[in-house]
Amino acid sequence: MARVMLIMPRLPQKLGAPYLGQQYVAASLLDRGHEVRALDMAAVRWCHDDEHVAQEVERWGPDLIGMTLFTWNAARGYRLAERLRGVARMMVAGGAHPTVCAEEPLQYGFDVSVKGEGELALVALAEALDGRGQVASIPGVVTRAGEGRPREVIEDLDALPLPMGSYGLYDPGWYSAGALVVPGGMMTSRGCPARCTFCANYVTGRAFRWRSAGNVVKEMLRLSAEHGLRHFSFWDDAFTARRDRLDDLCAAIVAEEALRGVTWTCITPANMVKPGDLEKMARAGCVGVNFGIESGDPTVLKIIQKGQRPTQVREAVAVAKAEGMVTIVNFMFGFPGEGVEGLGETLGLMEALSSDVDYFNNRGVLIPFPGTSIYDEWKGVYGFERWWLEPGRIVDEPDLSSMDGASAMAALEHDPTLDQDFFKYSDEVRERIEDCVRFKARHNARARGV
Repeated sequence: MARVMLIMPRLPQKLGAPYLGQQYVAASLLDRGHEVRALDMAAVRWCHDDEHVAQEVERWGPDLIGMTLFTWNAARGYRLAERLRGVARMMVAGGAHPTVCAEEPLQYGFDVSVKGEGELALVALAEALDGRGQVASIPGVVTRAGEGRPREVIEDLDALPLPMGSYGLYDPGWYSAGALVVPGGMMTSRGCPARCTFCANYVTGRAFRWRSAGNVVKEMLRLSAEHGLRHFSFWDDAFTARRDRLDDLCAAIVAEEALRGVTWTCITPANMVKPGDLEKMARAGCVGVNFGIESGDPTVLKIIQKGQRPTQVREAVAVAKAEGMVTIVNFMFGFPGEGVEGLGETLGLMEALSSDVDYFNNRGVLIPFPGTSIYDEWKGVYGFERWWLEPGRIVDEPDLSSMDGASAMAALEHDPTLDQDFFKYSDEVRERIEDCVRFKARHNARARGV
């Protein structure tokens, strides 16, 4: 059996819980008998540098090192990979960034990039080190010799080991003081059928797949019985995308006596939820929904292929609020070609929604992530190709907890992405974007009673 070290390099925004995707990979490796350790450099209370991590890895002596890379931490991962070169027999890059930039990690010391979901691929790579299989035959794997078989989505999500099997790998002290275990949330489905041009969801893809209601309830029951959890965060990208499966899941939760009184939250595009859905969700314990809305300008919504209208948004948010749910709404600003008038419509929609919205996701200036249609179309026009490798492009989030109220407010009222000026905004557009960002911050402050 192989010894596998999983590492999450530091991110600009620190994590209050382990990354669920890596927990799934870890649980899959453990389920097949491999020895696994994890180091989460993105954890909110992590206080060690790269050299400390390198020494920990060298001391343990893994056969395989696997790093979870997003565009945000790719360059940091590459620096760490250089330090770790030669420590293990194989160094693997997985996650969102290698899925769309598979050749890039190979230029910075990695032996393998994994495109797409990593559970089956990492297990197969670990077994290849044991002489059980060939790397070139593993779907979704890219090496310096080229790409093997095309990536495949995991159809039977029920067959995956539950991520709670990996909880012991993540020191609770990395995330909070005094906790015994820090769950990373739950996933009940994967994929999003939407075609938004700005979306960087390319690991799980567009094919919407879901776990059976019984399988989800089984995990909820175990988390409740073994860890005392009575609230669950569902991290699906499009929780309400399929009404039949939503109905089954809500009915299964309601029917389970041991889950009476549990609560949960979810994320979904506003056009994928109907009033009747929200009523059923509330009866099943849903106490909060994070709605993706993005713009109040119908023209922009059409260009970015959001597939929804402002009227749909108003209805969904109002019904959720009437059901007693906490409503969180996401808007984005600065799409290519978006002008002062369109941004004014977005600001107007935020103002119209404000009485029914508890919180707007802070800031929101558009970031052109690789693999998105917006990146591919505009990288040459505005010269931001491979921007994540340029010094100064990645800016760490400030620690608001260490700031006084005025300083924290000032930090939230300004989006540092605007300073990156990816799309060369005019002064007038920049000013209107700042108005939108400021509106969010002040609304949220009022909601918190600040």
